[in-house]
Amino acid sequence: MINLIRRDLILQKKLLWLYIPFILFFVLMWSSPFLIFTLAALYIPFNAFAYDEKVESDKLLNSLPYTRLEIITSRYLGAILYTIVSIILVSGFLLLFNKPFAMSDILIGSSLFLLLAAFTFPLFQIFKQGNITSIILLVFIVSTVLLSNSSELMSTYGITLSNSDGVLSWLVPIVLMMAVLIIYTVSWLTTYTIYNKKDF
Repeated sequence: MINLIRRDLILQKKLLWLYIPFILFFVLMWSSPFLIFTLAALYIPFNAFAYDEKVESDKLLNSLPYTRLEIITSRYLGAILYTIVSIILVSGFLLLFNKPFAMSDILIGSSLFLLLAAFTFPLFQIFKQGNITSIILLVFIVSTVLLSNSSELMSTYGITLSNSDGVLSWLVPIVLMMAVLIIYTVSWLTTYTIYNKKDF
């Protein structure tokens, strides 16, 4: 299963050169750290699905000595792994450019990405080949607009995710993350059920 996760990185080696500029663009242009963490986490997993669509890799993967459970699980675990990588990179750039952020930004940003992944990963198994890239672009645009608007709305009403004091500043993000992990697990089971019934 580790080889399946590594496969995404190997196949995307050209796109990975754009990953750093992609993160830097949002770090330099936007002031919402949790939004940057979310968008940075989207990059690798969603590009992997776009690549799989082009080469119809599911047929190849199912001819290799991997079970369908391993194939789906590797995609979900890979998304978590890439989220951790994005957290490290974004945190480093935010510190480098003296952009303030807090642990709550990391928790909320990663939670939002996992929530988006939980709802979109099953869709990749439902829609026919040729529609996946459109779904990825649509999800990216919609998530960017929604997250940007939510950030502005919270700023308007004086709600800050980074500078809150007290127990709520930690409790809310942790509860959010736990709820998202439950939804993510349900999504994994749903995706596996759909994938297991498909013919390749």
